[in-house]
Amino acid sequence: MTDEDILSLIKKKNDLGLSMMAEKYEKLLVYIVAGILGSRSRDIEECVNDTYLKFWRNVDSYDLEKASLITYLKVIARNTALNRLRDTKRHEDRTHGEDISEIAGIYADQSQNIENQVVRKEDMAWMNQMIASLAERDRELMIRKYFYLQSSKVIAKSMGMTVTAVDSKLSRLRTKFKLEFSEWEKEERR
Repeated sequence: MTDEDILSLIKKKNDLGLSMMAEKYEKLLVYIVAGILGSRSRDIEECVNDTYLKFWRNVDSYDLEKASLITYLKVIARNTALNRLRDTKRHEDRTHGEDISEIAGIYADQSQNIENQVVRKEDMAWMNQMIASLAERDRELMIRKYFYLQSSKVIAKSMGMTVTAVDSKLSRLRTKFKLEFSEWEKEERR
């Protein structure tokens, strides 16, 4: 079944569309979520199910022209897993007797500050341009490491590289990004 067929069924709120989407993409989504959450099988399953639910609820805002279905699902799964990991860590911190005000200070919500939102959007736009300008292999390395949070060992195995080569290349790319970001930031802040 094509993505268009799946999308059509889901827009009609037909459960078959959700089942077909799960059949087609579940293994990849589990792989992405497990890379972030580790061996927490219950959390992994819940994150993947939450991914489907979020897509189901927001299907009308999805545009097949802007991104493929799998790209959209991967972003939802990644963000859902990161949120679950953050919530789990907060809960673990609280149960270990830390002062709640200290935790609140660490996780302060900066989304209330409009200036921070604007600066963050500008920074993200610059970052996206930098990543897009990289050679395909370098771009894949950066996305696997910093978007999907894959380990160097997993990246090396899937890309036919050694772990040392992956770490070395990522180190050079980080250095390049830091230098170029500093230059860009100086220009922007003038």
